[in-house]
Amino acid sequence: MLAVAIGATLSVTIIVQALTLSSLLAALFHRARASVGWDLGWFLAATVVRSLVIGLSEPATARIASPVRRELRERTMESVLSRGPFTTPDATIQLATRGIDAIENYLSRYVPTLILAILAPFILLMWLATQDLMSAVIVLVSVLLLPVFMILLGLEARDKMQERWREQQRLASYFGDVVRGMTVLKSCNRSQDAVVNLDAVGASLRRSTMSTLRVAFLSGFALELLSSLATALVALVLGLRLLNGSIGLNVALAVLLLTPEVFLPLRRSAAQYHASSEGIAAAAELLERLQRPLPRGHRPAPEGNPRIELERLVVVHAQRLHESEPLDVSFDAGSLTLVTGPSGSGKTTLLRVIAGLTSAHSGRVLVAGMDLAELEAPDWHSKVAWLPQDPVLPGFSVRDVVQMGDRDIDDGRIVAAMGVLGLDLDLDRALGEGSGELSAGQRRRLALVRCLVREPVLMLLDEPTAHLDALSAQLVVEAISTMTMTRIVATHEVFGADQVVVLGAGLSYGV
Repeated sequence: MLAVAIGATLSVTIIVQALTLSSLLAALFHRARASVGWDLGWFLAATVVRSLVIGLSEPATARIASPVRRELRERTMESVLSRGPFTTPDATIQLATRGIDAIENYLSRYVPTLILAILAPFILLMWLATQDLMSAVIVLVSVLLLPVFMILLGLEARDKMQERWREQQRLASYFGDVVRGMTVLKSCNRSQDAVVNLDAVGASLRRSTMSTLRVAFLSGFALELLSSLATALVALVLGLRLLNGSIGLNVALAVLLLTPEVFLPLRRSAAQYHASSEGIAAAAELLERLQRPLPRGHRPAPEGNPRIELERLVVVHAQRLHESEPLDVSFDAGSLTLVTGPSGSGKTTLLRVIAGLTSAHSGRVLVAGMDLAELEAPDWHSKVAWLPQDPVLPGFSVRDVVQMGDRDIDDGRIVAAMGVLGLDLDLDRALGEGSGELSAGQRRRLALVRCLVREPVLMLLDEPTAHLDALSAQLVVEAISTMTMTRIVATHEVFGADQVVVLGAGLSYGV
């Protein structure tokens, strides 16, 4: 609606400008002392209105489109939490950041110009037909030819942009793999090969980008050429008719001034299409994923410390399904349970299933008597603290890492939680990328602090004492033992707990 209002206003102001300017010039041509104050006033008023509409249109449409960006990112994160990354983590990050930004640009820039490209030429052609039917017919024929070129070149540009987007996804994924594996590559003396391959992927992206730009330049040249030829033909016909006196000078000037304006919205929409085609490519990949229905619960998560029950639960991979036995066990409200067993027995997967981050192969999880699949995932996640084996610690300072954007967590709570774990860090200390300035043990305890300050009703900890010295590990064990929420800890080190669940090679259990 806003784009239609903008298009109609711009079209009216363009007509007013053409009429007043042509009338002013015609009057001066016939009479050197002609009164032009009225025409000049209307021309200036139309110019001011047109400038204001053009200046305010992009911020207004961008403000309307920005909620779409937020909703797409929210739904993308929901999909990633329930199904995992789309392809690779690096490609998913690029899609959720640059890709969604490109979709917003498509909505805020291309869609309004497309509506304007349809509405403005129609209004201007209707006015031209009332003033000079012959010129209107010439412009109409030219305008009808433009979509043919726009469709042909647009289809080619779409294919090129989709190819370029795929190249970007491959480059992002490959770059992330190379960075993560650089230590191994160097140890095997293969780092130079990885750099050469990375250059090859980058060169492929560069070629696809240049190919897309060539199509865009060709499209712009074709539109400019056709609009210039149409304007020249209208000018030629008007000149001949002025010579034989079949048309007035003011009408001829108004028609000549308006003719390029008919093609201008079309050229702008074509330019925005090429600029926004990355958003089209990103949307094609993103929406296909988001249109698949997510398993959504409809019941709010229970309040207070929950009792967790596992009924006939099987969480191992399909290749080990023949070794597995269903798991039936309960975790009392407020209790501390240790889940232990050999590596690969399914401890981490079990915790992820209880957290609602992974689906079990079969069976179900009951939370205070309610099926976990029926609970609202965001509500359940807000009540659970999850410490993975390799926690990610984004943020500039200690405070940023712990708060993670939640400004309700004050400094006193952070300092108190760090004191419990024997962690003495300045809250304003810069931690570097991924908290790389800290040791592995400090990072692990800081991640545990991040869990503690949120006061969850369920704490799921995966190897909380890994990478810790004896004293720090003892502090972590004492802190876990004194908590009052329901706690489930996956660990190789057994310490005092209400119960111990042992996962064997066949995912059997014992208490």
